[in-house]
Amino acid sequence: MPVGYFSSGRNAGFIIDVPHSIVGDPNFTLDDQKWRFRLNRYVIDRMVKIKEENNLQIDWQQAGMHQTAREKGSLKYLNMLAEFLDVMGAEYQWFDKDEVAKRLGTDFYFKALYTPGTILINPSETVRGLATVLPKNVHVFENCPVLEVLEGEVPQVKLTNGKIISCKQVIMTVNAFIKNFGAKGSENLIGIHSFGAHTRELTDEEIATLNGAKPWGLCSAHPAGATLRYTTTKRLYVRTDITFATHINIAPERLYKSIYKLRRAFNNRFPQLSHVNFEYVYGGFIPLSRNTLPFFANVGKNVYAGAAGDGTGVTRASMCGTFLADWVCGRDSEELRYMQQCDAPSYCPPEPFRTVGATARLVWEDMHARSEI
Repeated sequence: MPVGYFSSGRNAGFIIDVPHSIVGDPNFTLDDQKWRFRLNRYVIDRMVKIKEENNLQIDWQQAGMHQTAREKGSLKYLNMLAEFLDVMGAEYQWFDKDEVAKRLGTDFYFKALYTPGTILINPSETVRGLATVLPKNVHVFENCPVLEVLEGEVPQVKLTNGKIISCKQVIMTVNAFIKNFGAKGSENLIGIHSFGAHTRELTDEEIATLNGAKPWGLCSAHPAGATLRYTTTKRLYVRTDITFATHINIAPERLYKSIYKLRRAFNNRFPQLSHVNFEYVYGGFIPLSRNTLPFFANVGKNVYAGAAGDGTGVTRASMCGTFLADWVCGRDSEELRYMQQCDAPSYCPPEPFRTVGATARLVWEDMHARSEI
């Protein structure tokens, strides 16, 4: 596929340092949560350095993130996050309903916790920009679909056109598609489908109803809640409607069905803009694991693989790629050793129990999220 297509370029565009909420396996310690924050910052600082050293002119805003609550029950997630940030000594601000409305142009939320470290990007543009400044010893081959990867002293990559590439080492960073290559342990990766929409470009009069807002990003405090952005291209973006991904691909009928929930979420938050149409609607796959840990492993002789597991896509996927490269190149670090000793994604039952259980859980989350969706 071309650089910047699919998951790498078709996401909400948050490079997050602070998680949406404090999530993880019940056995997670405070030290584990601190490591998540540390690793996120490590990856962000590395990307900032690459951007600045190469003077990349891309859609990149140090705008922070608002984590918001509409329902009183969602406030507990913000309080948990604030307690963690206090321990970390990390910067954040509380905003009440009036201040949220002033900053975002909607009075839908009664509380927000703002963290300044998140970067908002046009993901496709950013990935393509980074691809232009790869080291000279890195070569990119687009539209070369891979059929199979074979381990060994000289591992091989088989392409769908019948050609075979012999390598010294192979790194697979193909999201949850790793399961299709038979990588041991990857069967416990699961995923959800989520759907998003961009409006057409807003007029100056419509932007005025948002209090002339600058670009901003918003994630719901509730895990099942909607994500929104106001972009540098003067568009509003909304992402909501989650289904369990029994199959990785999304049927066109299911994509069409999502428009109702996307429209409802948008109109509830911006009734003054209910006349504004969606210009683009899409669906995408988000890899997860039950304990939110990434898949990060040596899956065969001279073959390595990684995939994010907690839904914070850009940051966590970049983290897996960064440290897999270090591992293959023999570059040791405290961060790499932590990644290597982390437990793998926890056990997930086979089908049909997987889909039945996950779907029931998502329905339960939707019921409790209520108007956050």
